[in-house]
Amino acid sequence: MIVLDLEWNRGYDKKPLDEVLQIGAVKLEGLGSRIVDTFNAYIRPQVHQKLNPPARHLPELERILSSEQTFLEAEAAFLLWCGEDRSFAVWGGDDVDILRQNCGYWGLPPLQAEEVYDFQAAFSRKVGTGQSLALYRAVEYCGIPDVFTYHNALNDAMYTALVAPWLREEDLHLQKLPRSLRQLAEVSFPAQPVRTVGSFSGRETALNSREVRRQACPLCGAVCWVVRWYHREELYWYGGFHCAQHGWFFCRAAVSQRANGSWRVRTAVPPATLSFLREVHAAALTQVHLCKRTGRRKKRRRERGMPPGE
Repeated sequence: MIVLDLEWNRGYDKKPLDEVLQIGAVKLEGLGSRIVDTFNAYIRPQVHQKLNPPARHLPELERILSSEQTFLEAEAAFLLWCGEDRSFAVWGGDDVDILRQNCGYWGLPPLQAEEVYDFQAAFSRKVGTGQSLALYRAVEYCGIPDVFTYHNALNDAMYTALVAPWLREEDLHLQKLPRSLRQLAEVSFPAQPVRTVGSFSGRETALNSREVRRQACPLCGAVCWVVRWYHREELYWYGGFHCAQHGWFFCRAAVSQRANGSWRVRTAVPPATLSFLREVHAAALTQVHLCKRTGRRKKRRRERGMPPGE
């Protein structure tokens, strides 16, 4: 794993480039493992004539302006240093995109990354804040001595690597899921019983039935309803339901056909583990079944003399 950090200048002209001024990186044996190597390159600015305020206050500005190294040379040296490792970690989500932007500006192939992990998002979620924590705040929280100057790309990459032991693989992979699913992982509830419902004349009839769509909030037991199912495999369907007090949950329904031709459904509300949330996400990207009402319909509000929306 390579922990990457950049310093760049946005400039005041109309050239659409966040020009990289420094590339800093450290190489880890794995998440939370020891640092095995470092990389640092100061890059002479060639595109923008003026520096924006953050760039003007960089602690290594003098070394940047006196550097003889161009971005093309620094990028080539960085890729050679990376070797075959294409798993990157950053503090915030901009660095890899900005590096690719600079590659495109200079006509270089874009950086190929197998994985990009946002340590800032993972750590902020880990400590239970909805805000994106600044790197120095995370360093303080972890009790890491701040012996290096901030806003130096190599130093910031070093700090990011030192925060890594406070993270788990699950914290990183959760960031690749939609926010609505990530929030489910923060809710714990007692084990829920499996319900078996049937028999039905067909699969769609089963999925549309009130008996299958009716679910109970695992925290308060309130009656909730599934309005759409997501299909992942031939057997499993996944449905979200909303509790007014506790928010969204997801259930898994195993739809199978009996020997006599009828259909039955076994539903459960599993704990929101990473593997289950991945199943839900994969299903949501494939096939959607919108539920149709079955059974007796209530009279429309207009028919009862009530205005819409009340």
